[in-house]
Amino acid sequence: MELEYGTDFSYWYNVDQDRLHPAVREKFRKHKYDEETEEFVVNACNISYFKHVSDNFFSLFLVPFLGATSRNAILNRGVMFVGSSTLFEAMLEPCRHRDSLLDIGAGSGNVTEKLASGFTEVFVTETCPQMVSRLTARGYTVLGIENWVERSYSVISCLNVLDRCHRPLEMLQSMYNCLKERGGMAIIALVLPYNGSVEEGQEWVAQEEPLPIRGISFEQQLSYFCNYILQPMGFQLSYVTKVPYLCTGDLHNKYYSLSDGLIAVTVPPEDEVHNGGETVVDNRPEHTDSTVEE
Repeated sequence: MELEYGTDFSYWYNVDQDRLHPAVREKFRKHKYDEETEEFVVNACNISYFKHVSDNFFSLFLVPFLGATSRNAILNRGVMFVGSSTLFEAMLEPCRHRDSLLDIGAGSGNVTEKLASGFTEVFVTETCPQMVSRLTARGYTVLGIENWVERSYSVISCLNVLDRCHRPLEMLQSMYNCLKERGGMAIIALVLPYNGSVEEGQEWVAQEEPLPIRGISFEQQLSYFCNYILQPMGFQLSYVTKVPYLCTGDLHNKYYSLSDGLIAVTVPPEDEVHNGGETVVDNRPEHTDSTVEE
């Protein structure tokens, strides 16, 4: 069998840094194709044709009853990969405490596992009942999608969730509030260019309050999200990079890839904050295809 993973995947990580806002460029660190990413790609390429055929058959059978996420959970397909444990460890380096981690929208827990090392407690949220069962089996404490805001955490990860919930700004504000008691950190992944939608049953619907991201290119939208959405809310940029958001494939493709902006931000302890924590969105004119450097 001729595998595709011998290809040069460096393009997954390429960014025109000259087109980043200076504040974002200062924190940008170029990542590279590492061993854990290669392992995921190799495993995706080695999924048998029979597995794909049987998954496709049973998925079609389940369509009248379940949405895509639930079907994938039952069939154990559509496995996701965001970043390696080595990358997450580098991003977490400035973290003051590692008492508790909250992973919002943890899915099956595969990505949570790469983040969880060294934390005393690991909490997760997930709306898919089939995924909740897997998370419980892994030993993670599953919190309700409403009551996670009642606790404080050392670190909150929110990986590819902001474009799949109805009110992402409200979620970001809640994350800030849950981190500010002692000063914590958030790791955020967002597919760019931005295209938000929410799975409701067997349909995908538009977000009720999408992120007001402006720009056209990956660099413009990443700059706008970091500099004009995250920072006015009180988050302080710590680490910015670009990674592939990977998913195991099907009969048509061995794997799928989207471009993720992966961002680490810190929140100063509450007693150090004089201003911030307010949801402030920059009211600037629409950006054309030029560098966002204002």
